[in-house]
Amino acid sequence: MTATNPIARYYDRNTGRFLWVGGSGGAYAIHRALWGPGVTTSEEASNYINVLIAECIEEVAAPIGSIEILDLGCGVGGTLFQLCARFPESRGLGVTISRKQLEIARRLSGRRGLSDRCRFIQGDFQRMDLDIRADVGVAVESFVHSLSPSVFLDSAARHVQSGGIMIVVDDFLAVAAQELPEIDRRHVRTFQEGWRLPGLCTVEELEEESERAGFEVVEIRDLSSLVRLGRPRDMLIAWTAPLFRRLGLDGIPFFGNMIGGNALQVGLRKGFIRYRAVVLRRRG
Repeated sequence: MTATNPIARYYDRNTGRFLWVGGSGGAYAIHRALWGPGVTTSEEASNYINVLIAECIEEVAAPIGSIEILDLGCGVGGTLFQLCARFPESRGLGVTISRKQLEIARRLSGRRGLSDRCRFIQGDFQRMDLDIRADVGVAVESFVHSLSPSVFLDSAARHVQSGGIMIVVDDFLAVAAQELPEIDRRHVRTFQEGWRLPGLCTVEELEEESERAGFEVVEIRDLSSLVRLGRPRDMLIAWTAPLFRRLGLDGIPFFGNMIGGNALQVGLRKGFIRYRAVVLRRRG
């Protein structure tokens, strides 16, 4: 797998900065920080989604003994490490399209003494046939990188066993893009282009495709209120992103991330983008 893939290139170029700037510490997160009840530090906020996922697994999957966990779009392994710590008899497989992320994940796995329980491979999970039929699949901010909801769910159906669950945490449009005012549609396009998000859709579209792919929706939770907006760096980016876009820097991962991130801030603030967790169960 080479970095000629635009998503691989995006993460190869940006992952180090995400870890450095994000303040996730030992959570090793490159996903959204959530400021839930009792959260007081950036590391806790970065780990909060992992806590919610673990609670969901306990409530919905009722794990007994060993469970197989599959992380589609695993980043540097932060979520998989947290889940394997929460469920000591579990085993996990993480898939990332980024060579940089793979190298970091494997190094961290060895450092944490988890190499025998946490495997990591590089590839495009949309096109892979993996040697796993997981009890639990997770996809934290990777669903929207898929070509479409149907492509993502077809991959999930191949790799999550009957009765297993798939937990998707990601950004969703509040309504279909064509129903938005033109100014908001432009922000949606900017977000998609900057962050390489062809699969951005409404949660209703995900529900519809889930039915076709053999899943049923168990729960939908809106987490948007837990995202902190208007941080100092967000305000700085709000000033500079329009200039970067006018200069045509969208295609460069560093600038594309800032340009898309500013559009995301607008979408979350105005409410036409929502951050949600969706739990699906694969029918038997």
